[in-house]
Amino acid sequence: MRSLILILSVPLVTSVAAQSGPGGIGSSTNNVLWLDANSGVSHLLGLVSQWDDRSGNGNNAYVPGLIPLATPYLTSSAVNGYPALDFDGIVDQLWVNDHSSLDLTQWHFFIVVKADVQKDYNAWMAKGDDSDENFEMLSYSDGNIHTPIKYTDGSRTVFSTPAGQVTTTDFNLIEYSYASAVGRDVYKNGTNVGTDNENKTPKVNNQPLYIGNEQSTTGRNISGDLAEVIAYNAPLNSAQRIIVNNYLAAKYARSLGANDLYINDDPAQGNFDHDVSGIGRVNATNLHNDSKGSGVVRISNPTGLGNTEFLFWGHDGGALGTFGVADLPAGVQGRWARVWRVSEVNTSGSPINVGAVDMTFDLSSFSSVTASDLRLLVDTDGDAVFADETPISGATSLGGGQYRFAGVTALVNGRRFTLGTIDIAATPLPIELSSFSVLPSTSRTALIEWVTASERDNDHFTVERSTDTQAWYAVADVAGAGNSMTPTYYSLEDGTVPDGVSYYRLRQFDFDGTGTVSHMVVVDMGMSQRALQVFPNPSSGVFTVQFDGSFEGNTVLSLLDATGRVVVEHRAASIDGIPIQFDAGILPKGVYVLRATGNGLVRYVNVVLTP
Repeated sequence: MRSLILILSVPLVTSVAAQSGPGGIGSSTNNVLWLDANSGVSHLLGLVSQWDDRSGNGNNAYVPGLIPLATPYLTSSAVNGYPALDFDGIVDQLWVNDHSSLDLTQWHFFIVVKADVQKDYNAWMAKGDDSDENFEMLSYSDGNIHTPIKYTDGSRTVFSTPAGQVTTTDFNLIEYSYASAVGRDVYKNGTNVGTDNENKTPKVNNQPLYIGNEQSTTGRNISGDLAEVIAYNAPLNSAQRIIVNNYLAAKYARSLGANDLYINDDPAQGNFDHDVSGIGRVNATNLHNDSKGSGVVRISNPTGLGNTEFLFWGHDGGALGTFGVADLPAGVQGRWARVWRVSEVNTSGSPINVGAVDMTFDLSSFSSVTASDLRLLVDTDGDAVFADETPISGATSLGGGQYRFAGVTALVNGRRFTLGTIDIAATPLPIELSSFSVLPSTSRTALIEWVTASERDNDHFTVERSTDTQAWYAVADVAGAGNSMTPTYYSLEDGTVPDGVSYYRLRQFDFDGTGTVSHMVVVDMGMSQRALQVFPNPSSGVFTVQFDGSFEGNTVLSLLDATGRVVVEHRAASIDGIPIQFDAGILPKGVYVLRATGNGLVRYVNVVLTP
């Protein structure tokens, strides 16, 4: 059995051609650094200790231990529902160890930034010390971008854009490329804001890459927010930089000043903001015709891609699971809740046709897939309904969990698509654990409930409990349903719950002894039942929190998802008997944990969000 709590394992590089870098541009060979605040951030109560590199080069950013309290803060939902790292302007900084992949003589960088305070200098990134920088991006008090370079001939030249590129009001996409034959180019939100014609070779140094600080000069810690850092070891071609800019613009809700081609991220088009990737061609020497990006959909081999033509796709954030989806064509037993939408336009914004394309789905995270069961569903009439469509068959296995529909002609500008199965038992996409909750029923008893949408070869569950998330105790074994294509409900009571906080998880076993482990949920059998109450619960995302007198004063309310990541956080002054309204925003349905911290206390309560 496999769960709906799908932490998708997407290979960083599926092949040389199937580029899985930002927007589908680059692999670990040329995408040498990719720091994304929505991925791989290690933190305790928001205090960041490490920011993992997504490029595949292992260039992780970490808090230097020799500098006390140099810890940026992870702010959830900082921009368009995505997080960012907040640097205090005093000591906060991250270092990336010197590595050959970051010793660059040419480059192409993207950063997504917003200043809290405009000052001289906000040092967003710097490879090496002042006057010996391999590369550097700073901003001044007027918001201009400052890009000094130390060259192998011993000279050091400085280039600055006009004022106003970095602001305190919005996150902006700042782009900087350099090659000796071309010089420096700086862009803001896709529009060129400065260029020079330097023709020298940058000096490579053996110093760290500093994120949020220029280490050698006092006062150059950034006061601002950083959402994403992308580095390539050579300038991108013009088609590739258009694609990366559209990926970032959709993700962070920015309008591009030039070539804003993917419009399905707009609210009027349905907010298909996520994992945007693209293929396109400016001319014969500036093209990109194979992309996968950070999602599961790869599109390649367009037969009719002409000059100035692009095809983009992004999804709505729906689950990669079939539970509760009733909009099905005849013969299809299940389809993903996640839906993609395409923009197929030229650089003037007019609809075009790039011809037939190959569409490959990465199902390497799923067990039990039969290629002949797969169906590509395309909303050809534009009514946002799949039940009236004709499913497309013919998927073939490429190996490694990759399944391809070749020569697809159904993708047209504005159309939606998703993936379905005609046999939900053999190809479940995936089998799902649709809910798992633990709630206190008495002072020592917890009610444990879970629901599976379907099961395959499921022998039994073991309910496990821990007080520290390290040592786990088996509470009970519960027989599974074996094979089922209908919802199955399970419940039991644990009558030996210790005082204080306990954590629960489900360990599931197939008949062959293999299995999976669910996410954790938390229950507090101490003061939380009196000190912290939530109503209504379940809710659609807006609920009321009420405290008793133990939380008098300033309180931080954090909503944690299944992985323990803070997804929403509010700060409020709690007063005994006076309720506080909490707005979780737009989050997927499921069980979350609300944590209250204040007055020396920490209390937890499970919160259920419904659509």
